[in-house]
Formats: sequence, C-alpha cells, structure tokens
Amino acid sequence: MHPHTPRNVTALFILGHAGTGKSWLTHRFVTRQHAVGRSWCVLDKDVVSEVWTGPLLAAHGQDPNDRDSPFFKEVARDLGYQSTLRVGRDQIEHGTNVVFPGPWSRELATGALFVPEALGLPAHTRLRHVWLDLPLGIRKQRIIDRGDVRDQWKLAHWDEYTQALKRPEAVIDGRIATLDAGLGVEDQLSFLDSLLPG
Repeated sequence: MHPHTPRNVTALFILGHAGTGKSWLTHRFVTRQHAVGRSWCVLDKDVVSEVWTGPLLAAHGQDPNDRDSPFFKEVARDLGYQSTLRVGRDQIEHGTNVVFPGPWSRELATGALFVPEALGLPAHTRLRHVWLDLPLGIRKQRIIDRGDVRDQWKLAHWDEYTQALKRPEAVIDGRIATLDAGLGVEDQLSFLDSLLPG
C-alpha cells in the first residue's frame, strides 16, 4: 500500500442480470457524486476489457461478439474481471472511490466479493453492494432495444440463458440489498446513497 493512501475509500458493486440498468444507474450515480464534490470513477468490466476481448476470441476461431457461451466463460471471462479489479486497485490506492457495475457472479458465489484482499483490492477498502431487480420480460425488451451485438447469443439462446440465471445466495439471505430497478432515478439514487458510509 502506498504510504499516503487515504483509508476511507469505497468500492460499490452494482450487480444484476443483463437489462437491469446497471450501467445506466452507475453513470447517473457518479454524475451525482461529482456534483457534490465526491471523487468517484466508473470501472465497467465491459469497457475495460472490450479492446482485447473480441480479438482474443477471434484468435481462437470464435465469434468476437460472444459474451455468453461456455467458451467465453472458460477462456476470457475471468481476464476481464481481473483487469477491471487491477485498475480499480490503483484508483483506490490513490483515494478515489470506485463503482463496479456488472454481474460479478463467480465472485459472489465464492464469497470473494465480500473480502477486499480476495479481489486484489487494498485491505482497508470499504465494500458496498446492491442487486438490481427487474422482471424478466422487461429485461428482455431492454436487451432487444439496446441492439448490442454482444447480446446476440443471449437472444438466440434465450431459454438456455434464462434457465441458468440465479439469484445469488447473498441476495436471497439478505447480505446484499435489493433495489427495484423499476423505480424512478431519484429513488434509486437515494437508495444508493443510503448504502454509503456517512
């Protein structure tokens, strides 16, 4: 740890399945935080890893737009998350709060998402989590409407994709707060504010 590292730094994980509005809410949250003089940055694993994920898949003879197949999950998935956390560590060490939108499903399942060191983050990082919840039909329509080629596999294999979706145990047992992503933006932002340290 850098000798002058501020010790009151938060990592906020905005979690949820595709189409729940993680990125949308993240950017509105950070805009609001900046407006009141708080230092936050966004580290979206899709953005962090996008430059190299497609070429990596193509080099293996796979669809460069694939983000859901078993091959992607075995070969590329963890690299994207690890890259995101590595960049996040630097931000936190310099005193910048970080918001990480994404499913983070493996890290939730193993419990790593509750232990800064297991994520490669400084030990003093204050971890906060929220799960965005929205009915499946609305999520599917949002996925269709955004027209992202990386969603083609989801839509082409919708039944297979949705059958694999699970509410994480940490959400079911209440360790992670659930936010109704159908609420208005002000209500959602107020909810996020309530999770942050005073």
